[in-house]
Amino acid sequence: MSAQIASTVRSLVRSSIASNPVMIFSKSYCPYCMRVKDLFDDLAVPYKALELDEHEYGDDIQLHLKKISGQSTVPNVFIKGIHLGGSDDTHAAKQSGKLKELLNKDVWTTLPDA
Repeated sequence: MSAQIASTVRSLVRSSIASNPVMIFSKSYCPYCMRVKDLFDDLAVPYKALELDEHEYGDDIQLHLKKISGQSTVPNVFIKGIHLGGSDDTHAAKQSGKLKELLNKDVWTTLPDA
């Protein structure tokens, strides 16, 4: 990946996470991604989903997400700047009350530089 693409990807990921209370990096055909989006739809919680399989830099975005979150799979969910995880993690957070707690946070977490 060229330095210019790397910079573009880094900016896109950081701005997407920073400007959306619920940010889901997804693939349009992924059943686990659909399950997470359905969960937020059922809760009437708005989210932004970036479909990596439909994005010009989707593979590069996924590589950058692995650098910042340690997770190489989708869905890759962030709540107010905090990496929540994938589908199972998100559903477990709903069951435990952690998801509600994160959604109700007033302060957003800033991503570390990566």
